[in-house]
Amino acid sequence: MVNRGKSRWESLLDMLRRNGQEHLLPPFEKLPPQKQSAIIGQLDGVDLSFMRREVLRLRRHGKDTSAMKPASCTFLPSTQTEEERWERAFAFGEQEIRSGSVAVVSAAGGQSTRLGSIASKGMVPITPVRGKTLFQLFAERISACELRHGVTIPWLILTSQANREETVSYFEQNEYFNLREVHIFAQGQLPTMDLDGRLILASKESIATHSDGHGGLVPAMANCDLFTTLNRLGIKYLSYHQIDNPLAVPVDPYFIGFHIQNSAQMSSRCVRKAYAAEKVGVFVEVDGKLRVIEYMDLPPECASAVDVSNRLRFSLANVAMHIFDVNFLEQFHAKAQENKLLDLPLHPSLKRVPYLNAAGHLVRPTEANAVKLERFIFDLLPHAERTLLLEGRREEIFSPIKNQAGLDSPETSRRDQVRQFANWLARGKVDIIRDADGTPPFPIEIAPSFANSAREFVEKWSKLDRKPAVVENFYLA
Repeated sequence: MVNRGKSRWESLLDMLRRNGQEHLLPPFEKLPPQKQSAIIGQLDGVDLSFMRREVLRLRRHGKDTSAMKPASCTFLPSTQTEEERWERAFAFGEQEIRSGSVAVVSAAGGQSTRLGSIASKGMVPITPVRGKTLFQLFAERISACELRHGVTIPWLILTSQANREETVSYFEQNEYFNLREVHIFAQGQLPTMDLDGRLILASKESIATHSDGHGGLVPAMANCDLFTTLNRLGIKYLSYHQIDNPLAVPVDPYFIGFHIQNSAQMSSRCVRKAYAAEKVGVFVEVDGKLRVIEYMDLPPECASAVDVSNRLRFSLANVAMHIFDVNFLEQFHAKAQENKLLDLPLHPSLKRVPYLNAAGHLVRPTEANAVKLERFIFDLLPHAERTLLLEGRREEIFSPIKNQAGLDSPETSRRDQVRQFANWLARGKVDIIRDADGTPPFPIEIAPSFANSAREFVEKWSKLDRKPAVVENFYLA
C-alpha cells in the first residue's frame, strides 16, 4: 500500500525496495511525472508483499485434500414425493421472480483467442440456425423472462478492462437488445509476477497486469456503486453464470425457489462428471463447509475413487451457476475491507508473458515465465453460513465453449443445443428423426421468445392451432 505521508512516488519506490522489486528502480526513476502517475495508478492499493508471498507459497505447495468429503446435494427427483418438492420450489421461484427481486450477473471477461478470434467471447456467434451471439442469446432469454413475469430484470455484465469498451460498443450498436436495465462494469487488475515473485515490465513505462478473475465481482460491484443501485431497485438475489455456456439458465425458478426455501446465502448448481478425468472443478465438503476444488488440485486417486454403488465418489461438477443473496455479498465486502485476511484466496496459473529485459528489449518467452493470480467466485462458499447445492441435468444446463475444436467447442455446443431443442419437441409429442444420441440430422433452433425451457415449450406448443413442420433449419420464435 502506498504511504501517503511522503510524495506518492517516493512512497511507491520505498515499497518496491522493501518488497524485492529493486530491478524496477532504474527504469522507474527516469520516468517523467506523467508516466510516474500511470505507474502509481497500476500499483496503488496493491499489497505487493502479500502477492509475492502467495506466488512463492502457491508454487511450492499443493492442496491438502485429506479432509475432503463428498458434498451434500439436493439431487434430481426420482420419486413422486421429490417431484412434488421440486414443483413447490418452482412455484415459489416464479412468485419471487414476479416480485422483481431477482437480477442476473454474467461473467464475460474472456476473450475468444482460444476460439481463433480476438473479440470478446460474448460476441461469438453460437446458436445453430441464426448464429446469434452469446450476448444476444442471453439478452433474449432475459427479455423473454421479463415478458413472462411482467417485471424488469437487471442484467449486470462483468467484463475485463481489456474488453469492457468493446462490450459497451456492441451493446450500444444493438440498442441494448431493448433491455431496460443493463450495467456493464469491469474487473480489477493485479500485477503479473515472474516465478520468483518479481514484477514484470511490459514496457519502459508500465508493468504487466492481468484481470483479477471472476472472484473480483464483489469489489467491482462496490467500486461501481452497484449495491446501492440494486438496493434501490429492490433486488435481493443475484443469479450468476458465465457467458461461455450457452445452456446456462440465467433465471431458473427451480434454482431460485430452492435457494430461498433453504434460506441459503449462496447456492450452486452441479452436474455429474462425464468421466473421472474430466477437467472440471468438483464440489466437496471440508469441515462441514461446501467448497469447490479445481481439477488440477484433485489427486488422481480421488478423481477416480468410487463408492459402494461404483459411482465416482467426487462426481458433482461445478458448472459456474450460482445464486447470491445481495446482502451476503455486501456484508462480505465490508468485512473484507476491514480485514484483508477475509478476502478470497488467490489461485495461480503459469503463463507465457512478454517482458522487457534488463537491456530494455522485449522478450517473448517460449515457456511459462510468469504467475497470474486470480480470485474465483466459488471461494465465497465457505464464507456463507447457509449454502445449497442443487443437481441439474448436463444436457439441459451445461455445454461450455472453451476450445476451437474437439471437446467443449462451438461445434459440440451447437450440437448440444440442437439435441436440447429436439428433446423439447419430443416432449411436445413431435415426431423427429434422431440418431442414437438424440441428435437430429439437421440444425433446428427455438428462440427464447417462444420458450426458455422444455416446460414452457410444451405449454406453448400445445396451444398452437397450426404447428409448423420441423424441417432443416427449423426456427421457431
